[in-house]
Amino acid sequence: MPETRLLRDVVHEEPPHDPARFGAFSYRQFRLLWFGLLVSNAGSWMQMLAQGWLVVQLSNSAAEGSFYLGMVGLVRAAPVLALSGFAGAIADRHDRRRILTLTQILMGMSALVLGILVEVHVVKIWHVMIMAAISAGANAFDAPTRQAMLPQLVGARDLMSAIGLNSAAFNGPALVGPALGGLVVAAVGIAPCFFINAASYVAVLIALVMMTPQPPVNPARKKSLLGDAVDGFAYVGREPRLLAIFGMLSLMGLVARPYLQLLPAFIKVVLGGGPQALGIVMGAAGGGALMGSLVTALIGITRGRGVLMIGSAAFSGAALVWFSGTSSVWAASTALIVLGGSIMVFMGMSNTLVQTYTPGEMRGRVISIYTMTVLGFMPLGSGLLGWTASLTSLPLTFAVSGALVVIAAALLALRSDVRALA
Repeated sequence: MPETRLLRDVVHEEPPHDPARFGAFSYRQFRLLWFGLLVSNAGSWMQMLAQGWLVVQLSNSAAEGSFYLGMVGLVRAAPVLALSGFAGAIADRHDRRRILTLTQILMGMSALVLGILVEVHVVKIWHVMIMAAISAGANAFDAPTRQAMLPQLVGARDLMSAIGLNSAAFNGPALVGPALGGLVVAAVGIAPCFFINAASYVAVLIALVMMTPQPPVNPARKKSLLGDAVDGFAYVGREPRLLAIFGMLSLMGLVARPYLQLLPAFIKVVLGGGPQALGIVMGAAGGGALMGSLVTALIGITRGRGVLMIGSAAFSGAALVWFSGTSSVWAASTALIVLGGSIMVFMGMSNTLVQTYTPGEMRGRVISIYTMTVLGFMPLGSGLLGWTASLTSLPLTFAVSGALVVIAAALLALRSDVRALA
């Protein structure tokens, strides 16, 4: 390990506090960001439903719909995979609040343009792909910067609370965003969902203006940008435990988490539902994810997180197999509550462990690799699963994917160095 102390060491030096509270909310800087994200993510969930339904509507068949949903995911993967390494280096070198301001503006503009294209009835699938790529490119800088800034907003002992609440700010709106999006699409069309999402980014911009985060404790050395990025990958390569975590994250991103992007096709083709049914099912998945996020924020454990990470991955795989065999909206919703919750506990544990075992001056770069894995492999997996489903079927594709996750979790459980992670 570098000579810089890890958050793991700092946590055990701090005085104990009651873990059964949302400790991160005691920090004004975090509250500002959290409430801004809560509003913005409600718009993002509405757009996610509208964009998926738009792609399905622009397709000529069920197989084509699955294929194009996968392709939209694939074009989202490319900028994330290409830019995340540099994004982390930039987050370690420059003002993170300014970076987030630029990314919010760019993502808002892409939503606005797509809404206009839909409103004037000229939108094509390739338009959706271009806007998705632009938004993903901005998110490649936004996500690692935001994650790396969390230790600047809260104390070390409340980092796990901040990570869980940060996830809850994304998944909480999933309870109402998709359902509201389904109602809006059915009542007035798809375009308003994009306009609402574009406006929602203003909430984060206002929060960023009001914030005064503490500067990073260990700023990165002023090497070349490429050199800084390479250092991040080299650090992860020297840490077998981090490699194991990133390996499981990669598999989850490739074969488990992409289910969300393929839900529009599953609802229309397998369950025979419309946008309202899609909103209900997405809301169930978001509700489960919210519960998983709150569990992560509340439990406050400093021991056994490796075991919990492995166990939640196994539950995710089993729930995906369960979901693949459902034949009604309510059965699918029940399975997705378990799936969404299990995935989010896994994401919370893996995120916390990566941050805990990474020194401050490397955090932006290592978190950028985490972001590249989380945001890049998921849309890449959407392309893979969409293509596979177009050749076979969505239920079979989901069932095989879930089985692979269960097997991988069982293999990871055999590694004592991962099980013992605190």
